[in-house]
Amino acid sequence: MSPGDDIRLAAIRGGGRPFAGVEGADLVASPSLGSVRAYPDLDALDAAMEADPRVYRRYGNESVALLEATLAALETPPGGPTPEARVTASGQAALALLVSAAAMSGRRRVVVVRPCYGGTEALLLGPLAAMGVSTTLVDLPPSGSGREVGTLVALATGRDVALVVVEIVTNPLLGVVDVPAAAAAAHDCGAVCLVDSTFATPFLFQPLAFGADLVLHSLTKHLSGHSDVLGGVAIAAADSEAAGWLDAHSRALGAVLSPFDAWLTLRGLRTAPLRVERGTATAASLAVTLAAHPAVAAVHHPAVGEDAALAARLLPRGAGAMLTLQVAGGRAGASRVVRALRGIRLAPSLGDVSTTVSHPATTSHRQLSAQARAALGISDGLLRFSIGIEDEAVLRGELEAALDAAV
Repeated sequence: MSPGDDIRLAAIRGGGRPFAGVEGADLVASPSLGSVRAYPDLDALDAAMEADPRVYRRYGNESVALLEATLAALETPPGGPTPEARVTASGQAALALLVSAAAMSGRRRVVVVRPCYGGTEALLLGPLAAMGVSTTLVDLPPSGSGREVGTLVALATGRDVALVVVEIVTNPLLGVVDVPAAAAAAHDCGAVCLVDSTFATPFLFQPLAFGADLVLHSLTKHLSGHSDVLGGVAIAAADSEAAGWLDAHSRALGAVLSPFDAWLTLRGLRTAPLRVERGTATAASLAVTLAAHPAVAAVHHPAVGEDAALAARLLPRGAGAMLTLQVAGGRAGASRVVRALRGIRLAPSLGDVSTTVSHPATTSHRQLSAQARAALGISDGLLRFSIGIEDEAVLRGELEAALDAAV
């Protein structure tokens, strides 16, 4: 089997139980919902506090541990050691956990490559800034962006930098970032590289295999995939300094994932390889088809952009299930398209089984000023589609009809 086949198999079989003898066992492990365990005496409690994370849910839980083991397996580089993984109450909590772990180096500056998810910037420039973390923003050009990241990061880094944060596929413009170049630039100054791989998922890209030290996913999105989970995961390479801090920091910060959300995520992971594969193929095809529509001012997707060669090198299995369209007519034009959609629903998130659409200017990037959004190429006419598992012809017909109505 290829490494990609191994990853898909690990997801499909995640959450299952081994055979337990002639009496049989549940095919899927039940959620372990207890928040605390009871013990017969002080010696037993003392021993549990020392060695058994199940003693208290903030320290560990059977459902949570099963999900963490599955996600760590999905991000293990081919032939490499298994990384440390801790699931959290949200993707934002995972980012805070990884920044906290990276800051144990004594450095207090983070370099963030934009465009990126607006919440990343809000967390670093808001609560974490108040606690002494400084942030340098590095803006990539709107087109062909990913190829220049190594040079730009090198210019922004210094010996006070703890962490360089990039997205392999940028939110919301879907540029592809040269992760190996960004990681090399981070390592040159003694920093570590964190890749938010939410848009790609482990089925399309494994950051640790390309030089990254830390990985972040929002479990809320494609991995759980049913719009019923809020969660994140923080992953540290086995040989990274952060791996030694991750468990202790997770316990101290307490931003842990609930067991039921862990169970739901394991449920979603079993179909995630198929969902991501289907959405990825459909998004790429629609990007080509819709580029010629008169209501579309621009299509943002590696299939039609200047990052195609970089995407082919880093993302040979596809660039993910996202598709971003810049609609003619600004916000009014985007609003007309949204109102004309019949089955595609407007939502501020992504990764559902069915296709959804969001408006970055009023959701994920609303904290930026209009001028700041414009500088990044995030216009009021920008619509970001999360492509689901529907038949491509059905989606194409609905999108073309909505764009026709907008014209």
